[in-house]
Amino acid sequence: AAAWARLSSPTSPPHSMFSSFRAVRRCRAMHGSLNRRTRRPLSEIPPTGGISLRSMSALKSSPAAPRAPVATSATSVEERPKRGLLEEPRAYLELAKPELSALVIATGTWGFLLTGSNDTVAAVATIGGLVFAASSAAAWNQTVEAEFDSKMIRTATRPIPSGRLNERQAAAFSAATGITGVSLLSIGANSMAGGLGLANILLYGMAYTPMKRITPYNTHVGAVVGALPVVVGWVGGGGSLFAVEPAILFSIMYAWQFPHFMGIAWKYRKDYANAGYQMVTRDDPGAVRTSYWAEKATYALVAIPFVSTYVGMTSSMFIISGAIPNAVLLRQCLVFKKKPTSKNAGKIILVGFVYLMVFLGLMFFHSTSEALERHLDSVRNIARRVGRQLCVHETKMTRVSVPEMCPVPQSNKLQKIEEAAAKAKKVDKGS
Repeated sequence: AAAWARLSSPTSPPHSMFSSFRAVRRCRAMHGSLNRRTRRPLSEIPPTGGISLRSMSALKSSPAAPRAPVATSATSVEERPKRGLLEEPRAYLELAKPELSALVIATGTWGFLLTGSNDTVAAVATIGGLVFAASSAAAWNQTVEAEFDSKMIRTATRPIPSGRLNERQAAAFSAATGITGVSLLSIGANSMAGGLGLANILLYGMAYTPMKRITPYNTHVGAVVGALPVVVGWVGGGGSLFAVEPAILFSIMYAWQFPHFMGIAWKYRKDYANAGYQMVTRDDPGAVRTSYWAEKATYALVAIPFVSTYVGMTSSMFIISGAIPNAVLLRQCLVFKKKPTSKNAGKIILVGFVYLMVFLGLMFFHSTSEALERHLDSVRNIARRVGRQLCVHETKMTRVSVPEMCPVPQSNKLQKIEEAAAKAKKVDKGS
């Protein structure tokens, strides 16, 4: 600007013109990189980051504009948008992972119902305790992995990486929900349920979370965490921890975790690699190991109806009806093995969720639990009537005496018991 002023001044000596032109050339050199990057004429470059020729020519013809007052720190604070009243509660809700709590509620309720318990207090305490325990484990995990979550597209918007909560708040939330959950399970249900809830929190935070950065076999430990809630539900309903039923329930949930998590790990494999997680997909470009674990675990699920029928937990009809969802899930795993794309991995996740609800529902329907027979007769008798109309054995094979092949075992025997009870009531009224 000073060089331009000397150039335009009528009193400037001739030799000053050469120095002024040199100053202009230096100015052009300073803006050369910007000019090359934008590929625009130098005269059209806006005055931000430098002074263009047009702006320099305007300096001598227009008076200097008064400088705008600099905003004080108090003003800038006032101009910031205020947080909504519900923003922090929403952040805590997101920290608790409500989608994880929904799965815990479903599996825990399933385990509780299979015991046939009608204890409402124990049911509320068991399900509520499981939700709080799951929230505690999720918050603990996000507190430890906040730095790594910020490197992943899928997790960068979580409460801690996004700045809505700090690590101290998340740790306090984890402690509060953990104490609440274990207390509910211990006092409202029983001490065994409380101990299992505490063990699940510790296993998630102290074993599974650090193992994700150490070994690709972290999924094997994480599957234990995902399988324990159904056992907590069973124990909370008064079932024995050392019976065969909780072992089968645990096996179902443990095996189901593998196709589910392998689908997630493959779909977001780049995110996991950027964050430094040691997942199975890290050094598996062809998804050989990923599809192996998903497929083998599904074969284990195929065997579950045979085992549950053999031990007397379900009727033999469960072998037939359970084969349908097992075939659907296995087919999707084989499709992913043949063509390992992110789209097919996402389908495994979706099919897996539908599979779990259908499979658990069928197992509940075919259960041989005497307690369920007592407490759920009204609902299941309706299903029996429909099932008998659809059952080939009932309609076409009446000469074959295999009552356990019906959708619900001993349906004819139960019908006779109901008729005998009705006759007994008539006799009592007559007397």
